[in-house]
Amino acid sequence: MTCEACGGKGYVEVEETCKVCGGSGKAKSFDPKITAELSEEQLKMFLQGVCGACRGTGKIKRMEVCKSCNGTGKAGKCRICGKKVIGNHDLCPECRRKPHAYLLKNSCGLEDVKLNRIYVGKVSGVTDIGVFVNLNKRLRGLIHRRNVGKAKLSENDQVFVKVENIRPTGEIDLVLGENRDYSIVEVSKDAPLFKISQLDGAVGKMVEVRGKVEHVKLTGGPTIFTIADETGLINAAAFEAGERAYPEIEPGHVVRIIGIVKRRDAKLQLEVLEMERLLGKEASEIERLIERELERKAEPEFRGFMIESEVLERLKDGMMAVAKELKKAVLESRPIIIRHHWDADGVCGGVALEIALLDYIEKVHPDPDAKNYLVRRKVSRAPFYELEDVVKDLDESLEDMAKFGDKIPLVVLVDNGSGHEDIPAVEQMLIFGADVITVDHHFPDDEVDSYLLHHVNPYKVGGDSNYTSGVLCTEIARMITDRDLKILPAVSVVADRAEGEVERYVELSGYDREMLYNIGLALEFEGFFLRFRPASQIIHEILGFGRKDRMHRLVSTLSSHAKKAIEENVKTAMDGVRVQILPNGIALAALDIENYAKKFTFPPPGKLTGEVHDRLKSKYERIVTIGYGPDFAVIRSEGVSLDIPRIVRELQEEINAGVDGGGHLVVGSLKFIQAKRKEVLAKLAAKIGSI
Repeated sequence: MTCEACGGKGYVEVEETCKVCGGSGKAKSFDPKITAELSEEQLKMFLQGVCGACRGTGKIKRMEVCKSCNGTGKAGKCRICGKKVIGNHDLCPECRRKPHAYLLKNSCGLEDVKLNRIYVGKVSGVTDIGVFVNLNKRLRGLIHRRNVGKAKLSENDQVFVKVENIRPTGEIDLVLGENRDYSIVEVSKDAPLFKISQLDGAVGKMVEVRGKVEHVKLTGGPTIFTIADETGLINAAAFEAGERAYPEIEPGHVVRIIGIVKRRDAKLQLEVLEMERLLGKEASEIERLIERELERKAEPEFRGFMIESEVLERLKDGMMAVAKELKKAVLESRPIIIRHHWDADGVCGGVALEIALLDYIEKVHPDPDAKNYLVRRKVSRAPFYELEDVVKDLDESLEDMAKFGDKIPLVVLVDNGSGHEDIPAVEQMLIFGADVITVDHHFPDDEVDSYLLHHVNPYKVGGDSNYTSGVLCTEIARMITDRDLKILPAVSVVADRAEGEVERYVELSGYDREMLYNIGLALEFEGFFLRFRPASQIIHEILGFGRKDRMHRLVSTLSSHAKKAIEENVKTAMDGVRVQILPNGIALAALDIENYAKKFTFPPPGKLTGEVHDRLKSKYERIVTIGYGPDFAVIRSEGVSLDIPRIVRELQEEINAGVDGGGHLVVGSLKFIQAKRKEVLAKLAAKIGSI
């Protein structure tokens, strides 16, 4: 252990008053006897009236042997009693005279084994030639059968052994130690301390790394610990024959690791020899450095918005904050759940964030499998975060926490999450320590903000639903990756019938409106038959992130099937439409979906209602179309100033029918109990008629 007093040099610098000038620094006179000890420069200083002995400082510095270590540069504490030890010793003189045995940590090699010392070992095998004893995971010796005597030894027995000989071949000859009450002295290698960013130049070397455990993954072989310091991340592999290595070490712990730097799949990996948890001031300082650097690394890169927009500029700070949280989650190995609505707009928003995060993981994370467990894109059937969804998300997350030590996730709600109906699910996530972010363009309920970490919504800055979730998420994604994502906002704008300045995204995409419409239709058609599974590979192919030739064939095939299914179902559904003109001049179209549409086929009720509405609105300037089933109603409108979230709240207060729902101001859906359908629909029609 290095002497703290002299820093391992064995000497210290002592400053004292100059005896020649008495500390004045001036040369009044000087003793000629010292002339021989002075340089020519110092003599000139005397002639100029300056003391050359101290160079005018009045102080003289000299070196003397360090009293703490007697010039050895080594000093420390006795590993048994803790008393101060001078020189290159592990123990004080008193403890050296007492029975003691050395326990070699896994970092120790053959060079650390000393003749005639007593060591702690574990029997690894009993054979005809003798008993093999492991001194650590790297060192094994043999007690020859002639030296075993009458001792009864079995595999995994702990024994005290004495090193009798070390052969030139590296073989260690052992004999059994005396049966005494030994004090145990742990011996570890003094490896050079490296920062993670410096390890590229240390491949094949034994190093020490100190950092924070961000993730633990148990594999069929080693346990993989993802370690972070203020300079980067690295995977540390600890081998325990399929069992969890170092079970006392959990994510969030600050650790000291000694290991061998190796390269695996073009990425660096630390093969763990020793790992121990650090506590107190040392751990706090490491955490402080990591947190400070994490904040810096997670800063998003703003490349400018794809279009000029005052609304987007006003949303910029919130979008930057979301991008930063996503990058921080990756750097901390915190799982991210992207939960989005199943329609084309929701898919485009979810895929934008998914691609950006996968790119970032590939860039900064040492684990090649991290992309499989850090980002999960999931589909919601309803345009809000249902309890059914949150239960699945929580169940999977808690199971991963129990099995693999994963952290509780960061949840990003896309194209949902802005309404009162989202609160029960969000609240349940918060109970388990999750954070929830919403990126949405539905009309927001102010109450939901108190449950969210961040809420990006155009309505909050004077915008409206034309700024689709696909637009918002793509602009956030561009703060994380430089990937070309311009097709995503264009598809979402066309599929969601958005208007205004956002139509500029269509021009930037390089595709015409018909192709973008077909892509959106293909997404919804394939998504319906995927039964709301994310199916990232297929969805990415449809959106052009695979082979372009296959994309065009796939979109053409899927959209043509979708159009055929729509036309067939709309033709049948039109027979179930009843239109009446309300006293305020609004045309109210009612579609009996239950009896005039096929169940469990494309298009689903919401899509079918929208298609019927599109055919009717050419006949009526102001129209509301309601597609209803046994316990639901889908609302579409044109030229009418609806406020569906307000209508839902009023119906909840006026009718005891379990009314729930929401959506945009002029597009949305309701749920209610089947027995009260007529009453709910009548009240709904009356409210539309009173606008």
